[in-house]
Amino acid sequence: MLKIDNLNISYDSVPIVRDVSLKINKGEILGIVGESGSGKSTILRAIMNILGNDGEIDSGNITFEGKDLSKKENQNIYGKDISMVFQQATLYLDPITIIEKQFLEIMKHNKKNKAQKHQEIITLLKNLHLEDAERILKNYPFELSGGINQRVSLGLAMINKPKLILADEPTSALDVTVQAQVVQTLKELRDNFDTSIIMVTHNMGVVANISDTIGVMYYGHLLEIGPKMEILKNPQHQYTKELLQSIPTLNGDKPKGIDGKIPEFGSVIEGCPFYDRCSICDAKCKTTKTKLTETSNGHFTSCLKYAYPENNTYLGEVL
Repeated sequence: MLKIDNLNISYDSVPIVRDVSLKINKGEILGIVGESGSGKSTILRAIMNILGNDGEIDSGNITFEGKDLSKKENQNIYGKDISMVFQQATLYLDPITIIEKQFLEIMKHNKKNKAQKHQEIITLLKNLHLEDAERILKNYPFELSGGINQRVSLGLAMINKPKLILADEPTSALDVTVQAQVVQTLKELRDNFDTSIIMVTHNMGVVANISDTIGVMYYGHLLEIGPKMEILKNPQHQYTKELLQSIPTLNGDKPKGIDGKIPEFGSVIEGCPFYDRCSICDAKCKTTKTKLTETSNGHFTSCLKYAYPENNTYLGEVL
């Protein structure tokens, strides 16, 4: 459905995303996880063509159902086949338009009458656990809480039943109970309409709950990607392992943080970008550039400990 080939993105000539390739199939939920500044949200913005004046795709391409998303003739895909949920929903909702009018604007190509559209919106909002939907539709965004606006934003992305939803930290402003409800709603959307979803987050727990496939990003690089249980049970990149150790557990063990800091953007990286923070690296890791290499069925890693040069099955060759 969606395919990204060797994507490189910069802001003000500073590289932010480096040589990222991935794909998502129909009905698949892909979770991309990583610390703040890893480039995961930038990938979503590139898919939506909203990098802004300072952002630029330096090389690579993004296609949706075989169509190049950089071409103007394919821009009608957005809002209809591809929708996005933004992290700070309140900033992206129209502050001077009531919620119902914002839904109706998105549904303007829907041939149902206004009463039918109204009922469809009410049903969707209730599925998002907004029981006071009638009142919410008459409100302006500034009259609603951040959590309600986040779910309204999710509803706006879902109302046209797009083929692909891009979700940028959709649960970050919500309490744990509402997070679970939103995750469940996204799962139901996939199950009922075969919708594909790309969710980016720093929350490995949310990704573990919702995803079929997990990708791990660090400093603009995709370090590891594979089926959910492969990543959770058999992580191969040291960064992935340490990220998993940072998840709180029910047995009371204190989560382990990751020592060190992400390199400054623009730093020259010859080998593994995690080298300076890695506890198992050796001299080769600092200078050897690796490709994402398949180590088991559908599981790709760029760690030298697993991605041996003689293994010639690379991610870019199987997408």
